[in-house]
Amino acid sequence: MGGRAVSPGGALLRTSRMFSIPKPLPEPPSTNLHIGDHKSATMTRPYPQHQSITSPLASREKGDWGLKRPFPLKSTMATSTPFIRVKQLDTVENVTNFASAADHSLSLEKFQELRVAMSVPHNTDKKADSSSRTELWHKSVFEEDMDVTDFKAGLGDDRRWKFQGPWLARMTEGKFIDYLDKKVRPKRAQFRALLKGKLADDITTSQNRAAIEAGKEAPAKIEAKDISEEQFTDYLRSLRNDRVTLYALVSKFLDLAPLGQPVGIIQTFWSNRDSLASDSPYGKSGPPPSHPSAGISYLRTSSFMENHPVYGPQGKRTPALARVVYPKAGPVPPKLGVGGFVADAPPGDNEFNFRTMTRARISSNKTMLNGIMHLDTTTFGGAKAYVEATTANVDPSGKVVLQLRETSAEAQVVARESKGLTEIYHDGKTKSYTPTTPKTTGQQSPRTTSQQATRISDETRWNRVADEILDEPSRS
Repeated sequence: MGGRAVSPGGALLRTSRMFSIPKPLPEPPSTNLHIGDHKSATMTRPYPQHQSITSPLASREKGDWGLKRPFPLKSTMATSTPFIRVKQLDTVENVTNFASAADHSLSLEKFQELRVAMSVPHNTDKKADSSSRTELWHKSVFEEDMDVTDFKAGLGDDRRWKFQGPWLARMTEGKFIDYLDKKVRPKRAQFRALLKGKLADDITTSQNRAAIEAGKEAPAKIEAKDISEEQFTDYLRSLRNDRVTLYALVSKFLDLAPLGQPVGIIQTFWSNRDSLASDSPYGKSGPPPSHPSAGISYLRTSSFMENHPVYGPQGKRTPALARVVYPKAGPVPPKLGVGGFVADAPPGDNEFNFRTMTRARISSNKTMLNGIMHLDTTTFGGAKAYVEATTANVDPSGKVVLQLRETSAEAQVVARESKGLTEIYHDGKTKSYTPTTPKTTGQQSPRTTSQQATRISDETRWNRVADEILDEPSRS
């Protein structure tokens, strides 16, 4: 027996965005950047996969959430965070499978309270000069030369964040082999035809330049069909030895995500116009899976001044109270929890991290925060400290990378006074201690080692892609 017929109006409502729930996003994959990720059924995912739904109190008291059946009051009213995510509208038991969505909803509210502007990652491969921005300046993801998705956008083509091809360093070995078989090898003939056309243009340009220097008439234009097999074979051999030019051609042909400077190639080789993503901010870190803002902040800059109702304009923004969630372990910096996000402690000589060379000089007037060197089990709720969030960006796995810096003592006192914890000019001494001098080792920072391994793996995969696409096309 056939299904019940639906009227045209009913079918339109069912497929409309007003009455439909978007499909959930796929499960976040574990990448080589986060090999140590441990998945569980109850862990908070790096990004929300389902739409968060809420309902006003008058409707919530009746179990009305705008869906086809009412929800039980016992599980939806006994909470101060009325946010749910619908996993399945209809199950085999004719019920709606839903769960709380307070984790990501509250994290979004807390992040927006920080008033942080999203920025593009810094390209540490390029040395700062008078024409490029320094580490003190964070460029917004909404700038016209950065917020580009068009492949034919001219200068913005190297700085765009969306690509048709994958980021090779993020792919697993199985997916990479599958990409070579299904996407790269079938395009060999097309790529070789493109190379013949480029070789013909190069020969024509060279002949025209020689004719102009000799004062002769320019010869006829060389076509791709005029290229002999010997000329083309020699050209392929030169390309295999010139990896910089080959990377640029393969990248534009397959529209691959940008590649950072390969290991062992001199910086001056990357100064030509056709260098591979020389100005791309995602050359080392990789492109984000969505818009670089991730939809969590639409501020273009964090350069604004707060005005206190009593003390007037403030030199520092209102700091946020951070919790020490992971103490310092060797070269690994301590981790702080700020507004539902985990970030590295502010760098430099401060209460979070003392440098061995300057510790003797500053130990007289600075002390290290509790919980930094060892887990603090005596302080109620864990060790806490005020920090200032400067900027944030999204990494290739969809996680928000928050950057912090040390705030001033005056801003901390003003923040505590607003909560009734202290009074201005009458703040007592805080509980702190001075740790012993840590032992220094020759161990290399694991972050540097991970980045270098990622770049080496990325370059190896680029070589394999280039070799595959340069081979003879299959006769079958």
